[in-house]
Amino acid sequence: MTAISTGKVNIVGGGIAGLIAAVELGRSGVAVELFESAADLGGRARTKAADGFFLNQGPHALYNGGALKRALDRLGIAYAGGRGMARSRKAIWKGRLHSLPVDGKSLMLSSLFGLRDKVVFARVFQRLVKGERAEGSFTDWLDAQTFSPVVRSSLEALGRLSAYANGSDHVSASAMLVQIRMALGGTLYLDHGWVTFIAGLAQAAREAGVTVNVGARVERVETDAHGSRVVLADGRVGVGNATILAVGPHHAAALASDVGSLQAEAREAKAVRANTLDLALKRFPEGAGEFALGIDGPFYLSLHSGSAKLAPEGGAVVHIAKYLPASEGPSRDAIAELEAIADLVMPGWRPLEVMRQELRGMTVANGMPRWDRARPGVALADAPGLFIAGDWVGAEGMIADCAAASGVEAASAVHAWLKAGAVKSAA
Repeated sequence: MTAISTGKVNIVGGGIAGLIAAVELGRSGVAVELFESAADLGGRARTKAADGFFLNQGPHALYNGGALKRALDRLGIAYAGGRGMARSRKAIWKGRLHSLPVDGKSLMLSSLFGLRDKVVFARVFQRLVKGERAEGSFTDWLDAQTFSPVVRSSLEALGRLSAYANGSDHVSASAMLVQIRMALGGTLYLDHGWVTFIAGLAQAAREAGVTVNVGARVERVETDAHGSRVVLADGRVGVGNATILAVGPHHAAALASDVGSLQAEAREAKAVRANTLDLALKRFPEGAGEFALGIDGPFYLSLHSGSAKLAPEGGAVVHIAKYLPASEGPSRDAIAELEAIADLVMPGWRPLEVMRQELRGMTVANGMPRWDRARPGVALADAPGLFIAGDWVGAEGMIADCAAASGVEAASAVHAWLKAGAVKSAA
């Protein structure tokens, strides 16, 4: 972006979208002040560190072909890690473990499918890789095929794994097929957790002149023809030419209660949620499966420390999750379900537990790309000078990639807004 000398921008929210927007604008010469209500930056990209273990908030993977990796690389934010390459991959079908088909050899050897289904799965897999397109919902696409129950369930499981979402009736088939292709392109598990690149973004923002405030809760945002202002809980007021709300739809709607488009988005948003059990183990159990995907149940287990530095020498970090349907909240037995998956896939883990993190009904993303309505853009037609960003905004990507892409897009839109205002003022 071309540097400009006029303008002050307030950003509410210090997660991925807010930090990326702050770095982009700060480096272009804009005065930026960021407000984060929590004591730490990062949102759901925070990492819990203790005794040499690093636990992300549930399973986190950086997609090789995604907008987040692209933004981090372009901004020069350092990170390190390894590709998710478990040696022992399992599929869970009707309470039994089968070899998970990940290539031609494992497909032929797997007991998950009969011979006919192996041929069908291989053909549809090739269609996915070559760019399968579809309209409507992911369920509509599945219904249009002639798959056996196990093949259909396997494709739904692949969608859940790729998008962290359990909502085939709601999610756009086009977006899901793109997401599956991107997941097949590979993912990275990051050394020492996602907090590493959050720290890098925060440092880059400060070096670009951004004023970063943590523990600073914004109560409301006010806009008019001359600019916008944020009003904090402690009475402080931040005046600016523009404001980016890098928060969820319900939070954004509460902050700007007079903006009708945000109220509509809050009503329509369908959050992606999960129950997760994150385990730190003294060692990984002998002979246990390093990865498992539920085929007839929305479950996931993965040894992330097998690919990244997340544990002390000999230790292990394992993430177990249940992808929740859009209408389902956490149940009383949420963690017991995940422990049962651990018992099935890696028997003998219980005496090895050092530490755990239980997250019930965790918000994975504030919205999914739906087949029946487009996600909102970063600029609000009914609130000039007010912009939004996050994992529910914009046309590109899902989960963290959507947050990153919308952060970049919001910064660009704000930059154009400020430049147009400067031209008008000069005239």
